[in-house]
Amino acid sequence: MVQLGELLGTIPLITRLYLILSSVLMVLCSLDVISPLSLYLNWNLVLTEHQYWRLITCFLYFGSFGLHFFWDAYVLIYYCSSLEDVTFRNNSADFLWMIIVSCMMLLVVSYIFGGVYFYSSCIINVITYVWSKNNSSTLLTIFFFTIRASYLPWVLTLLSLIVDYNSNDNFFGILVGHIYFFFTNVFPLMPVAKNTQIFKTPQIL
Repeated sequence: MVQLGELLGTIPLITRLYLILSSVLMVLCSLDVISPLSLYLNWNLVLTEHQYWRLITCFLYFGSFGLHFFWDAYVLIYYCSSLEDVTFRNNSADFLWMIIVSCMMLLVVSYIFGGVYFYSSCIINVITYVWSKNNSSTLLTIFFFTIRASYLPWVLTLLSLIVDYNSNDNFFGILVGHIYFFFTNVFPLMPVAKNTQIFKTPQIL
């Protein structure tokens, strides 16, 4: 337990909280304390039955105890930690705001297109996309193949397509990640933008 506490202590604040919350939901669902059916995003239940918690839990549930959960946890720890600790220079407020903005955009995408019930993988794809854009020249080894980090989101999308024949969540995550990166890193440098920060972190954070 001491070693686990020390390990968690090395993970940046927001990534740590995200990992803990998702792990708690995984354990509760694996023990049948709560049902995943009470966590997924259903706009009819949100709007008519006022089950607003679904707007949050759909981003926190990565599945029951198994390989899929541990893979997502690994990606979350590695890329989310790197993004928060290095790219955001351990500025937890800015990183939290990126997560919040991304979740809000994914909810809009969900309302328009639907087709996905849990958006935890989507937010992971947002994180890996933004990380890959900020570390585009980094070399990665995935299943004995070496690729540039800029190709990471597309490789993960291909793997997802091979494993479960569904890539909607990957594409939604890439779309939102691209929007966030563009308006954060590209648009402010354009003359027309006059250094406008559309996704500027509010002072309340």
